[in-house]
Amino acid sequence: MPQIFEFHCTNPDCEFEIPSGWGYYMYAEADDGERIHCPHPGEMRRARDVVGEDASREELDHRTGFNTYCFCIHCETQVDLDLGRDEKACPECRSNAVKTIDELVDEQCPVCEAGTFIAEDTGAIA
Repeated sequence: MPQIFEFHCTNPDCEFEIPSGWGYYMYAEADDGERIHCPHPGEMRRARDVVGEDASREELDHRTGFNTYCFCIHCETQVDLDLGRDEKACPECRSNAVKTIDELVDEQCPVCEAGTFIAEDTGAIA
C-alpha cells in the first residue's frame, strides 16, 4: 500500500502546496472528453461508472489514465497532465516551463524562492 504525502513549501510565509496523496491519480474519460477523477479505493468501479458497465477491456484501457500533478513555473498554475498522453506544456499559457511534482520535491520553492518544496510523509497509507 502506498504512503500518503503532503506536498508543500517549508517557508511558513508561503502558501504553495499541491494536493496530498501520491502525486498522481487515476481518471476516466467521459463521453464528452472530460477527465473524471477516480479516487482510491474503488477507482475501477468509478471508471466503469464513467465509461460504461458494458465497456470492453480495450475501451476501458483507452479511456482511463493517470494524471500527474504538475506546476507551470511561468504562470504559477497547477495543471494535471497525463504524461503518457499529454504534451508537457501549460494549458493556460502554453509554456513548456512545466515541472512534475517529482521534479519539484526537494528543490527551491518556485513561488517564494525562500523555502524548499517537500513531500512530507503523513504516516497514512492508502
